[in-house]
Amino acid sequence: MSVRHSSLTGTALHEPKGVAAASNKMVYIADGAGSGAWTYFPTGWEHSKDNASAQTFNTSAAQLSIDGAGSASENSYLPPAIRASGALWNTTDDAITPIALGDAYSVRVDLPITAKSGSPGTILVQLDIGGTGSPSVVIVNESVAVPGSVPYTVTLSYPLFVGATFLANGCEIFLSTDTGTIDITAPGITIIRDHAGGI
Repeated sequence: MSVRHSSLTGTALHEPKGVAAASNKMVYIADGAGSGAWTYFPTGWEHSKDNASAQTFNTSAAQLSIDGAGSASENSYLPPAIRASGALWNTTDDAITPIALGDAYSVRVDLPITAKSGSPGTILVQLDIGGTGSPSVVIVNESVAVPGSVPYTVTLSYPLFVGATFLANGCEIFLSTDTGTIDITAPGITIIRDHAGGI
């Protein structure tokens, strides 16, 4: 007696097509045309921590540098698409480097403030995708209060989506004060790929 495939249960069910050739932790993604492909789930993250001396910021916007050499840096869990060949934070250009058009990222920036002079009250934080080394195409523009006695850490979080300009130029972080100066020592950035544009 024959049994309809749709009626099979338990051990009579077979694994999905192509699973024998799929690597560990791959998932099957349908293409909408009756087929699909095995691929790695496209999410992942990295944390880069600076290991250099203090960076001083004043009333003129200057780019935040994070060299990725701090002991807390972690890049073992990058998205599989770049895990063996790239990074989400470019330590040469000091910029977020997205993978694909349409991607979405969650970004956390940690700013340990270790010294102040001239009574600054706020830091202007600008995330910029112009790629010119100074703010020109600003996508985030936020004034953050820096009251109280140092040292303390200001932590900021932003959701970002990737359009053509962001993909071409990356995203740099610029800081400036309303007055006086601040010193930031060992800043860090965490970048999480929440969504892949190709899905």
